[in-house]
Amino acid sequence: MKVQLKEVLKRQLKSRNESLNSLSRRCGIPLSVLHGWVNGVLPSAKNLHHIQTLSNYLEIPISMLLFNTREDQSKSDILFSSEFADGERRYRLLIEKIQK
Repeated sequence: MKVQLKEVLKRQLKSRNESLNSLSRRCGIPLSVLHGWVNGVLPSAKNLHHIQTLSNYLEIPISMLLFNTREDQSKSDILFSSEFADGERRYRLLIEKIQK
């Protein structure tokens, strides 16, 4: 699945007639993080915890916020997988549905 946070966030801001500054103040998410996301920067390990905060504030599921889809529409338990390197260390980031 392709991350669609940029598109979803822009649509939510427009439908709520809300600015990034206002969203940042209300959610407590740094403006620089929101600015990055609305410009296509993917969430990183350093700011991933803000996704839950944003999901709660917007009152939409994380799957809708990140992928513009409902959880029950996904055919896979792994919603997103990405690998990245930090020097000689490699990391894999997975977003996976887990059963209750």
